[in-house]
Amino acid sequence: MTNCDPSASTSAPLSAEERELGMDTDITRRDFLNAAALGAGAALLTKSAPTMVRACAETRGPSTAPWHPWTGYGGVGDYATSNGNTWPVVNAAHGIRDGLYGAAIPGARELGETYDLVIVGGGFSGTIAAYQFLKSTDRKRSVLLLDNHPVIGGEAKRNEFVVRGHRMIGPQGSNGTYIPTSGWMAELWRDIGMPAEVEFVRLRKGLKAMHFPYSNYDYSVMDFAYPQSKMLENHGHFFETATPHWVTNPWGRRLEGTPWSPELRQEMLRWIEEPAPTFDGDEDAFKRWLDTMTYEDYLTKVRKLPVEVAHYIDPILAAGEGLGSDALSACLAYHGGFPGLQGALKDTGTDDKVRMAEAERAGQPPLGFSFPGGNDGIMRGIVKWLNPDVIEGSTSFADIHNGRIRFEAMDRPGNACRMRAGATVVSVEHDPENSKQSATITYAKEGRLYTVQARTVVWAAASWSGKHVIQRLPSEYQTAMAGFPRAPMLVVNVALNNWRFLYRLGYTACTWRGGFGFTGNIRAPMHIGDYRPPHDPDLPTLFTFYVPFPQRGLPLEAQGKVARTQLFATSYREFETQIRQQMVKLFGDAGFDARRDIAGIVLNRWGHAYANVGPGFFYGKDGNPAPSAVLRKPLGNLAFAHTELAGIAAWWNAGEEGIRAARQVLTLL
Repeated sequence: MTNCDPSASTSAPLSAEERELGMDTDITRRDFLNAAALGAGAALLTKSAPTMVRACAETRGPSTAPWHPWTGYGGVGDYATSNGNTWPVVNAAHGIRDGLYGAAIPGARELGETYDLVIVGGGFSGTIAAYQFLKSTDRKRSVLLLDNHPVIGGEAKRNEFVVRGHRMIGPQGSNGTYIPTSGWMAELWRDIGMPAEVEFVRLRKGLKAMHFPYSNYDYSVMDFAYPQSKMLENHGHFFETATPHWVTNPWGRRLEGTPWSPELRQEMLRWIEEPAPTFDGDEDAFKRWLDTMTYEDYLTKVRKLPVEVAHYIDPILAAGEGLGSDALSACLAYHGGFPGLQGALKDTGTDDKVRMAEAERAGQPPLGFSFPGGNDGIMRGIVKWLNPDVIEGSTSFADIHNGRIRFEAMDRPGNACRMRAGATVVSVEHDPENSKQSATITYAKEGRLYTVQARTVVWAAASWSGKHVIQRLPSEYQTAMAGFPRAPMLVVNVALNNWRFLYRLGYTACTWRGGFGFTGNIRAPMHIGDYRPPHDPDLPTLFTFYVPFPQRGLPLEAQGKVARTQLFATSYREFETQIRQQMVKLFGDAGFDARRDIAGIVLNRWGHAYANVGPGFFYGKDGNPAPSAVLRKPLGNLAFAHTELAGIAAWWNAGEEGIRAARQVLTLL
């Protein structure tokens, strides 16, 4: 039996290095990692997951306990038991994969509930589908939203800390937005109470001026996309050479101070500066051509750049799309504005660098911004619109952002949109030939199976689970749903007692290669109502890592599987050690003390964070249609909506898929 009891006598004592790193200090996490838990993540990939949940229940109590030795400390507040894919969530999902629910489905409890629409998946696709459906019907139709996590929101959730009396919020995953001014996005933005402007806090007088990232990702892209940005004056690159050293904004300094040879520097600069050969054709033909090759193939075979260029971009690309340039489509790189493709088309409009420069001159974030918890600020607005009682307070953005969640209000009878969290859908039984016949939805919640009826269904969860859950899938749809291999992501928020060491270095964002992750940063704090985090080097802040796991050299599908094994097989304790070691390596000479300065660590493991967009994703290959082209067609009374269909991870892409799916099922009622 897997030992899941953190108080077990088999707990491995801390090593001398772990004690030196401060892992025996009293911080806002629990010292509960035992030796048996070290391999538990790997067992998730092979063992019968629900059996492991029962094993934990026998030794520790219900599987809904507030923490688990693999999941780790989850922070405080409403999201404390929902940091990424927690142990119970992963177990339930792997039970679907292993076919462990099938025999029990006929015995599920029929609740006697029938809804006009049941939505599976509570991320942006699902919640925006619910928004579109209810708005189009003036809230006169009924919706049930089912999500497998303890809190609705997909990856758009937050971690909360209280350090030295200061409340601080960081992102769990989904990150980056802008204030829309037209189209459906602007309409939704107004409907759900989003602000017309946001307030970023400046350092107090007497401190040296510093520029802070507005999000946890865009500064990495700005490195080469807009190296003239003032923000990059406080972005440092650490090079672990024989004499480790920092270089400030190397791209803005034309790579002076980097350890690269003059020849490699010249090729790197050619990558970001030299126009691509002009393509003889329109944009659609250009994208179709790019979709036949990986980004690395384009860089090395078309542009004749050295492979070191592709290696450099790999973690940056993977942080936004899951894998690196050796696996992902060159068409994806074009959509993302990555270098090497600029100038290939004639008359493509205003240059991105011009737009970013104009935004910065106007005092706006050049590539958008992030709310304190990432895109959870938007998600909470949608949830509040769907069910006004779920978040306490008024419809002002301050209340939407700061109000506590009323979990008891989520699933009240009579609500136009009922929300059922912690509900893992294990079967969707419908007639793909008859759109008028109700579907039967079976889900697992708190160890029991339940069944409801749906006149229409929107599948807004990922295809990796849908292909197991949706019954009687035609072969065309089975093939399409297998066309979205996934890669994981780890987001880590480290609560710091102070950031004086970064102030000494003069950095607010840092990049490196080798070791744990490749980048981390603190952000410009945003004040929202009574949420007023401090902004002083001697007061607490959050340092955030976005950590991808590209596996260069393996086939695309294999990369995601190997990466997921790595993410799941690494214990909280091992990750904590790696995080502390990396921060000491980077910041130790500037006065960072892991024992003194770290106040808390939360891991957010997302096992299937990104759909991997390989060649052929957008336009198909071998004469077959693109998977998304198939799934955008309704099947009986079921429509598909998920950001993976767009291939580019952004909340507005997810929303567009949700709106389309909602409109499709509306025609069936």
